[in-house]
This record gives sequence, structure tokens and C-alpha cells, in this order.
Amino acid sequence: MLCFADPDGTSLALVETLEDQSSEVHRDGPTVRPLEGLHDVTLNVREEDATIDILQEVFDFGLVSRRDGSIRLAAHGGPGGAITLRVIGKSSRGRLGGGTIRHVAFRSRDIDDRSEMVEKLRSAYGMAVSDPIERTYLSAVGFRAPCGVLFEIATDGPGFAVDEAPERLGEHLKLPAFLEDRRTELQAILPPLS
Repeated sequence: MLCFADPDGTSLALVETLEDQSSEVHRDGPTVRPLEGLHDVTLNVREEDATIDILQEVFDFGLVSRRDGSIRLAAHGGPGGAITLRVIGKSSRGRLGGGTIRHVAFRSRDIDDRSEMVEKLRSAYGMAVSDPIERTYLSAVGFRAPCGVLFEIATDGPGFAVDEAPERLGEHLKLPAFLEDRRTELQAILPPLS
């Protein structure tokens, strides 16, 4: 594991696993292993609340451990399969801007799968959920979890291949239509793609 902060101060870690290494890229020089996904997220929360139940009953996470004020849950062993709630007591609310994460997204296979999750949120927890948000590569709905974090439920599709060939993914900056007018501005502040 390599822990570091990004240029905005967000704490991150690169974690190597012993899982399938078939995605290794062999070029002249050392073997390159690409990043394969977001492994897990740690959320600072003020207290234990119904967020834990929602993670288990709506998103199918199971309790893995409780230790030193942290509650770890997992849905599977792959990328995005674990979440940790770290109970920190009273604290200020997060603010949007550099160094912050806007929301945590949970995966749904499709709109029907997402609808089942939304129905559980409404019927069992009385949660208000946003209208669907179409985002070129996915469709999502959002809600504020009891812990205060903005959660989204996003569909797998249509996916990133909607505007470029799968074998060329990541070679050029692709923007959703609503950001296209800001292309020059965004390219100026983003690190160059190489």
C-alpha cells in the first residue's frame, strides 16, 4: 500500500492485491499493472445511525468488523466492494471544493435494479430520492444518507464506450455534452493525458 494526498489534499492509497494479474501490460521495460478500480471508501461520520442498515439492507453489504470506532462492511472482494464508517464524533460539515469528495456512488445493474433499491429506501427508511439524472455514461438518483453523506445509485450503462471505441478508452478527453462548452477551461486545469 502506498498512502499519499492528491494535489487538493485528499487522502488516497494505492493498494496492490494478489488477485488475477492477467491485466498486466508488458512493454519494453518493467511490467505495468494498471489501476483496476476504486477498492473501498472510508467515510468520517459523527455517530452510528441508520446508514449502516441501509448499506446492509439496500446495498447488500455485510458487516465485516467493528473496531476502534470503525465499522467495516463489504459486499464483495473486488473494486468498490467495501466501505468503512469511521465514527469521529462532533465535526464540521464537509464543503464542496478542492480536496473534497462530492458523493459516493453505488452500482446498479440497470434501471430496474436501481428501482428496487429506491423502493427499499422509500418504504423501509422513508428516504427521499432525487429524480433520475442522465449523465451520458450512466443514469443516477441521489439521496442524503442519515450520516449526511450524499449517496447515488448509478446504472452500469450505457457505459464509457458510448462515445469512443473500447480499445481507445482514455486516449482523449471526453466530456458529457453539458460540459463541452467548458472544454478549453477544463483542459487548462487538468493534467495532460499521456
